[in-house]
Amino acid sequence: MFDLPDGRRMCFDDIGDPAAVVVVYVHGTPDSRRARHPDDDVTRRAGIRLIAVDRPGAGGSSPHPEGTVGTFADDVAALAAHLDIHALATLGWSAGALHAVAVAARHPALVTSVGIVAGLPPVEAYAEPGILHHAGDHRRAVADLAGEMSPAEVGALLAPLVAPYPCDLELAREYVLEGADPTRRAEIESVPGALDAMAFGVVDAVVQGLDGLAHDIALQIAPPDIELTDVVCPVRLWYGGQDTSAPPSFGHWFAAHVPDATLHVLPDAGHCLVLPRWAEIVRAIAA
Repeated sequence: MFDLPDGRRMCFDDIGDPAAVVVVYVHGTPDSRRARHPDDDVTRRAGIRLIAVDRPGAGGSSPHPEGTVGTFADDVAALAAHLDIHALATLGWSAGALHAVAVAARHPALVTSVGIVAGLPPVEAYAEPGILHHAGDHRRAVADLAGEMSPAEVGALLAPLVAPYPCDLELAREYVLEGADPTRRAEIESVPGALDAMAFGVVDAVVQGLDGLAHDIALQIAPPDIELTDVVCPVRLWYGGQDTSAPPSFGHWFAAHVPDATLHVLPDAGHCLVLPRWAEIVRAIAA
């Protein structure tokens, strides 16, 4: 646990090889730092020191009702200074993508590379013709709501729908599996312990109530307070051809708007491709 300069707390796990390249992992929604590959020894063997953080209002991190992706980036920079880390890569999965990018945009001297896996783009991307053609009904509904309501209103509306509350581990396991299409379910089941890791993430997302989750959702459809053109380090993107939550069109959008981007589309992969390909991805980001 780290006490931020403004009195809030940031909860994080520091695992892997303490002498290795640092990767800061930013989780999706509804998730927490625990929604990652469940075997931390895989991270160590990959030659990575992983700092997995809870975003504000999730897990053990204090809420930040006025927070943005930019202020999250500043929180990560403060944590890095506290840990005496002078260079790091960031890895953002799903709704963590913009937060991971924000660290590089706000603190370019700190970030050596960015990895995005099945990442959600900024709200402006939804206006791109055809970008939602292969997206599922949920993603289309979010895009529609973004054009009709304020981000705060959308967050308040969707928070009770995207995570069970109150929630325990058994209920969270059921939620994860019931909401998974066959590809996503196969990816989760291919990694021992992954179902519990994803379920712990859901529990953590609402352990402090729904307000933090609502604000996290609101940030997904609020114009970000960063410029993608400020990202000067390499950005590597991984998307699954079977993913309807974050289809490959999202990756193509990022690749067209970030200066130094490399896009990998895996035709048979889904939204949870980060789990079976964890070691491969973290190694690539740290290279």
